[in-house]
Amino acid sequence: MLGSGFEYYLILLLFAVPGIALGFTVHELCHAAVATSYGDPTPRLQGRLSLNPADQIDPLGLVLLVLIGFGFARPVQFNPAYVRSGRQRAWVSFAGPLSNLVLAALLGVLIRLLIAADPSVQLCLLPSFALPLDGYLYWFLVEAFFVNVILFAFNLIPLPPLDGYGVAEGLLGARFPAFFHWIDANRTPIYVVAILLFFVLPNLRATGGFSLGAPLTATADWLWTRVVNGLPPPLPFPNLAYLLMPSSSGLASALAQPCLP
Repeated sequence: MLGSGFEYYLILLLFAVPGIALGFTVHELCHAAVATSYGDPTPRLQGRLSLNPADQIDPLGLVLLVLIGFGFARPVQFNPAYVRSGRQRAWVSFAGPLSNLVLAALLGVLIRLLIAADPSVQLCLLPSFALPLDGYLYWFLVEAFFVNVILFAFNLIPLPPLDGYGVAEGLLGARFPAFFHWIDANRTPIYVVAILLFFVLPNLRATGGFSLGAPLTATADWLWTRVVNGLPPPLPFPNLAYLLMPSSSGLASALAQPCLP
């Protein structure tokens, strides 16, 4: 029999994947659309002006995202001969995260409308297979909201290869060329150090480290209180750490009755 930790991971995975597919697809499509608006034919020729998730999602990046919380889509390529200025490059980079912020806000509006139609959906504090029909819709929307907030906030970190670095380089590259040349020349070690600092060390109790979970959750809470109103439910995300959850955690009983009476 499967443990409650595995069951919870599977539940989160099923609720989160639609939001991940939506967020990745719109994110990359907006990169492609802005580059195309500057006259660059590259995204169109590569089939990136598409709402088909298969054209935008990298299978390995998707698997990594739902296993360790860090993943990636297929990056959109553009031709510097068309996207010439730093400001244009910054807009191409910023278009992806901005689209996720807009999506999260729209999802928040849908959640607010659903709560207005049936306030009892807020009593479902945990995604589960034992939900009423509108509870399923509620948690699909909640997970999609959270995923898009993550894609917005995480991608704005100014480190390569994230979009925040593209924005910073586009706006400041001409003023500080030596600094950005140094970063570009050392992308791989910077990338490795960032993964160790933000994803590996926080999970090692003896070592510690700065976890990105707190600022990402704070961003989601901030947007929720302004768009949906009230306090958000717990915003979990698929992570293999749930498989290590002890059977004595009480999760099994919570999954059996996820909604307050």
